[in-house]
Amino acid sequence: MSKKNKVKHSKQKKSVKQKTFNWNKFVKRFFISLSFIGVISIPIIVYGYKAKIEHDLSVIGNGTATVVQIHDPNCQLCQQLKNNVDSVKSEFKERVQFKTANIKSAKGKTFANRHNVPHVTLLFFDTSGNKVNTLRGVTPKKDIQKALALLTRQRTN
Repeated sequence: MSKKNKVKHSKQKKSVKQKTFNWNKFVKRFFISLSFIGVISIPIIVYGYKAKIEHDLSVIGNGTATVVQIHDPNCQLCQQLKNNVDSVKSEFKERVQFKTANIKSAKGKTFANRHNVPHVTLLFFDTSGNKVNTLRGVTPKKDIQKALALLTRQRTN
């Protein structure tokens, strides 16, 4: 075989060489992918859990005073009311549980109809589950604070 043929033959041999499966690379990529999925899915799971708790109306009358906002997620007035409640919530969160009845869901709509109220409404329940107050419309923070203070006083009497 001539020198030229040997070089040509060795080049052909290199190009025909089969790739072997690289397990180290595969495992590394697998764990990186798994980590990425975990980072993305954990907040989604936590958000779903919190949403489930926020909309659980079965806890009314469980020994803790409760405020339920009748809420339409597409309503700007409902969002304003929610923001006002959120701004005073931390002051009362140890003594009052805050819930949302989404009127776009069957449970939320049934709840609102049972209490004969429209959206943009706050319903206040004592520790036994009796409705003691209703605020309709976008209520100022001060009025929400007064209603919550009254609700928590009723609880201690």
